[in-house]
Parts: sequence; structure tokens; C-alpha cells
Amino acid sequence: MWRRSARRLASPSDRSALDFFQAQENARRQSQLLVGLFAAAVLSIIIGVYLTLMIVGGVGLGTGVGFDPILFGVVALGTLGLIGGGSLVRTAQLRKGGSAVAELMGGRAVDPATRDPRERQLMNVVEEMSLASGMPVPAVYVMDGEPGINAFAAGYTIHDAAVAVTRGTLQKLNREELQGVVAHEFSHILNGDMRLNIRLIGLLFGILLLAVVGRGLLRGQMVRRRRENQAGLFLGLALVALGYVGVFFGKLIKAAVSRQREFLADAAAVEFTRNPRGIAGALAKIGKDHEGSRIQDHHAEELSHLFFSNGLGSAFARSLATHPPLQERIRRLDPRFQPSTPPEVTGGPRAAGVGGGDAAAGLAGIAPSAGLAGGPASVRGAVGSTGPNQVARARELLRQIPERLREAAHDHDGVQALILGLLGGRDPASDQARSTEAARLGSEVQAKLARLVPSLERLPVEARLPLVDLSMSALHGLSEKEGRALANAADAVVRADGEVRAFDFVLTHILWRHLPGRGRRGRRGGKTIRSVDGIRNEVALVLSALAWQAGSSPAEVTASFERGVAVLANEPGSTLHPAPREAISFSGLDQALERIERAKLEVRGKVLEACAAVILTDEPAPPELVELLRGVAESLELPLPPF
Repeated sequence: MWRRSARRLASPSDRSALDFFQAQENARRQSQLLVGLFAAAVLSIIIGVYLTLMIVGGVGLGTGVGFDPILFGVVALGTLGLIGGGSLVRTAQLRKGGSAVAELMGGRAVDPATRDPRERQLMNVVEEMSLASGMPVPAVYVMDGEPGINAFAAGYTIHDAAVAVTRGTLQKLNREELQGVVAHEFSHILNGDMRLNIRLIGLLFGILLLAVVGRGLLRGQMVRRRRENQAGLFLGLALVALGYVGVFFGKLIKAAVSRQREFLADAAAVEFTRNPRGIAGALAKIGKDHEGSRIQDHHAEELSHLFFSNGLGSAFARSLATHPPLQERIRRLDPRFQPSTPPEVTGGPRAAGVGGGDAAAGLAGIAPSAGLAGGPASVRGAVGSTGPNQVARARELLRQIPERLREAAHDHDGVQALILGLLGGRDPASDQARSTEAARLGSEVQAKLARLVPSLERLPVEARLPLVDLSMSALHGLSEKEGRALANAADAVVRADGEVRAFDFVLTHILWRHLPGRGRRGRRGGKTIRSVDGIRNEVALVLSALAWQAGSSPAEVTASFERGVAVLANEPGSTLHPAPREAISFSGLDQALERIERAKLEVRGKVLEACAAVILTDEPAPPELVELLRGVAESLELPLPPF
């Protein structure tokens, strides 16, 4: 039954330490605080540069000359231009999202089909966590030159996220500990920390650039060594000093923003796995290892706030650390921890000082989860939720996927064959279209499709979308030309028999978002829509599509549609009317979802709740409708776990 599944998914013991929507709102408020602190730091630097130039020019202090607005304006424009330009350049360099950050750190992308035992274990853990949390599998990287134990997650959205681990993490942690670290990083993704962190990289790079310019000026003056250039020498020294003062304040900003969020991520990781032994064991190994969690790459300072554990080695850096001390983090997981010995983490959650969902929430000093009522609100409440039931469900779904299909999902040619095999019907017209389009993509794709079809025909409906999620890394590895060719082939297969299927829409919409040369990963720009009133026609179309899939008669369609509208009863613009069946098309739904995607988070959550109400009855919901609902959630950047 749908209701039974929804309750299991969203039960209080399964909820993550923070409600997804509240966590995202907290991250948004911290972003605003960050901008305010950054502006204050920049203003202080402008004043410092202005006073320096006044001294160098022999005016100002002690001369009786007052404030010079022209000089101050020039200084302000120059400083803002330098800092702003540096921030924009770094932000542009990271526009690809998490992959760009991982590559900046010297990360190597892990082949989804890797046969290396340690890398295979890492991929398995990441895929399991992705399915359990309802988000696409992120890109996975290994920092081969880093012997310390560390990791990070980066990106702007769940669609461009990347998870990177050090070589030391792969070599020194067992699977249980690796799962704890990965769960911690997934918590950062789900809590909205990634976008905050990547913005922080861009902002602070601009401040650091001021010190770089000062060092260049200072070096030039020291080479000349001319007495008449002592003013320039002083200016260079001053700029270096001011730049590093800015860097100091940047460290304070990072520390203020990051420390509490690390506690939250630790708590959420325990909630996710219901196993404090994993993350506590990883932290204990960091404390005992001679390399610790130190990152050697020269970008470590710039990205210090991203890491699982403090990546900087100097005592001064530790005094301004972006992470709480290891002992304090472990004590919150295991109160019996003694500094001279590793934590006792044997036994169940209660033995480790974590009694369950509410106890885990208390680890970070936040209120325990209040639980969810049944009905459509439980689906909205399940967004971003994490817990052992979700992990168990993910493992169950993975067991339902034959090994041949999982291998194809990781293979360059196999993933193209897999996509074509999942689309369309099981009729002569669709079969012919699949064969023809596979041949156009290449003989190897055609051969693999023939081998995959029997397994695809036996694949349970509820395992299809998880199989697509497993395919994301291989799809992202296609060239733009291959991405466009696969998208065109998929369109041809879908149109072959003239039938409209819910799963065909879900899969083609996912391809539209993710395929190189065709896809758009992340939210489209534009003005944020703040109420249902701004997207009323689009919401009506999506609810109508669900209602026509759910109902077998006009009366049932109307009743289903009205259940969805009732959820929006208190929203501005909630007077909606169902669209006729002939007005619903794949392209129309694509455009509608793209516009709804621009709505603020709370509005998108309410729309998803309305969608759930359309298909939520006392009768079991067909798996095809559940897939369509999860497809809508994925389009709106709302990670909805499988159920």
C-alpha cells in the first residue's frame, strides 16, 4: 500500500537531523550572513588602502588635510574591481560545479566500471547512499597524491555534485568507516552546505588576490632597490599586510560558518546509517595516523572549509580551524571516549551513546524530529530524509537489479544500450525502433542491447529508476556528440508506437537534464517565483498529467486533480482547472517543470505535496505513478528516496 510505504519512509526514527526544507533555509540565511561579513571585510580593506595611500602621499595623518573623497572613490573602485574581479574569475572557473572543485584539488575521476577493489568499494558505497537519499549518483574522485584521511563534497546542486576522497581514505578505512565518511558528505549535500561552501571559495579568493598583488609590487620594488621607490615599497608591504588581514578575517568567516555545520553533518551521518561506529572509527583513525587528515595540495587553505576533517597542519591554522577538534566530535558520538585511547564503538547505537533518531538529533544540539502526519504531507516530509530504512530499501533495490544490467550502467556503450532498452513498449514497432537507433549509435551498442533485453524484460518496475540513477556517471562521461545522438535516438524510440508512458516521460526528462550536449545540470537562471500564482498554469498541467495517469474515467481524473488542488487551497493562485488530455505533451510538461523549478523551495515542496495528493488514495499506487512522482521530484531538485 502507498500509505504504508510513505509512513515507513518518513517515520520519526528515519528522519535526518534537520528537516530538508529547514536545513536549506538555514543555509540560505547563512549565505546572507556570509555576504554581510564579506562586505564588512571589503569595506575595512578599502579604508586600510585609502589610509595607506594618504600616508604614502604625505597627506592625511598629522598634516591637517581632511578626507579626500576623490581618492577614496578611486581606492574603493580599484579595490572592489580587484576583489570582485578575482571572485568572479574563481567562480567562473568552478562553474561546472563539484567536478571543477575536485579537479582543482588534483582529483582523478573514478571510472564507474572500475575493477580496483578499493575504488569498487567506494563506488558501491556512494551508489548505495545516492539511491537511499533519492538523488542522482554524484561524480566520484580520488586524490591520489594525498596520503592523509580526508574527503569532501562540492557542487551547486544535487545534479552537479561530486564526492572526492583521498588515497589515504581508500587505503586506511574499512567499509563501515568509509560509509560513515560518505554519509557525512551526503549530509552536506542534502543540507545545502555545498552551494554555501563553493560561493565562499569565490568570495575569499578575491580578498586573497589583494595580497598577491601586494607581493608582486613588493618584489618589483625590492629588485630595483632604489631609494626613490621606498614609497612603492611601503605600498607593497601595506597591500600584503591588508591582504593577509583580509585572509585572516576570511578564516574567521569560514570558521564561524563551518564548525556548527560539521556537527550537524556528523549527527545526520549517524542518523543515515544508524551506525556511529563508522564515523567515530574514521575520526579515531585520523587522530592516530601520522598523516592525520592533512591535505598537501596548495589549494588546501582555499578549500579548507570543504573537508571532512581539518586539512591544515600548522598550529596557527588549527587555531582558526573550520572544524571542531577531533576529540570533541568523537565524544559527541561516544561520550566514553578517552583522549589516550580510541573510542569504544563496539555494540549497537545505544552502546555508542546514540539511542536512535532523537538521540542522534541531539548530538548536534538540535531539537529531535517531531515526526510526520500521514497523507501527502508525508511525501513532502520524506524529501531529503535519511535513515537506515532508506539504506535497507536501497540495498533491496540493488539486489533486484541483475549484475549484467549494473555492469551496463557503468559502461560507455552499455549505458547507451541500457537507455534505449528501458524506453518504449514491448511491441514490434518499438523493438524495430530500438534496433535501428542502436545500430546508428554503433555496432557495439546494438550488440549489447540484444544481450540486455531479456534482463530488462524481467526487471521489476520499481527498480527501473534506481537503475537510471546508477547510469548517471557513465552518461556524464559521454561526449557532447554522443549525448546529442543518444537523445535523438531516445526520442525516436519513444515516438515509435504512438503511446504515451509515464516512465518514458521520466527518463527522457532526466536525459534532457543530464546528457552532455543536450542536458542542463542545475537550475535555470531567472527571477525566483515566490508563489503558486506565478506558475498556476504550469502546476495545473503537471497535476492534470498525473490525474490522467491515475484515473480511468473523467470522474476519477477530476477527483484526483481536485485532491491536488486542495493541498494548495491556501496558496495564492490556487484556483486551478484540469487540462484536457489532448493538451498534455512531453514538451509541454518539460517546459512546465522547468518553470516550476524556478520557484522558491517552499513553493516547490508544496507543489510536490499536491502531486502526491493526486495519486495518494486508499488503494495501492501503481509503480508507474510512483516513478512519475519521483521524476517530478527530481526535476524540482527535491531528493525523494525510493519507497
